[in-house]
Amino acid sequence: MLTSFIAGLGLGLFLSLSVGPVIFMIIKYSIGSGFRAGLSFAIGVSFSDTMYVVLGNFASAFIHQLDEMKKVIGVTGGIVLIAIGLYGIFLKQVRISSGEDQEKKILITKGDYFRIWLSGFLMNTLNPGVLIFWLGVCTANGALELQDRLVLFGTTLAFILSADITKVFLADKIRHKLTLKTVIWLNRIASVSMIVFGGVLIYAVLFRVTKFMH
Repeated sequence: MLTSFIAGLGLGLFLSLSVGPVIFMIIKYSIGSGFRAGLSFAIGVSFSDTMYVVLGNFASAFIHQLDEMKKVIGVTGGIVLIAIGLYGIFLKQVRISSGEDQEKKILITKGDYFRIWLSGFLMNTLNPGVLIFWLGVCTANGALELQDRLVLFGTTLAFILSADITKVFLADKIRHKLTLKTVIWLNRIASVSMIVFGGVLIYAVLFRVTKFMH
């Protein structure tokens, strides 16, 4: 069990340090809309990871069907990322949510938080690199006892979520020191990153390049 725990920490650390569209969106939501918005997005991503881990361990037949559909999932995910990027550049009105100046503060509703959560869930779910990665990890550890797998994947998922929450916290701490002009440029950078990742994702799926993860 200790070996599974250590392996889970190592896997979680590896994924937490990986650079992908998720980290850009976490920073974008945290700086633009505050801690709760960034947290909502991170939890959405975590739900997606957890879903794939559960399916990978207990529903191998369904996962095999998903594997066959990875091209459709990948192209759809790429289009979604590009759409998010284009929206961020041309349509989104950038704002800074702040705890100061209550009269001018723009409140974010529960519906907004749900939409942010859903965007995190869908962005991660529609990334075939995530699907392929968890498929490989679940298959590689399929011979382990159930208890060991629970420790391994539980530790991994908890570490990833903790790392994402730390990123949200740090981004939220610096947002009050940023000017609106700076936030606008950060939004543009994040949006362009979404377009690039979306294009790379579609290319990777169509030309069978499998090294694209979150």
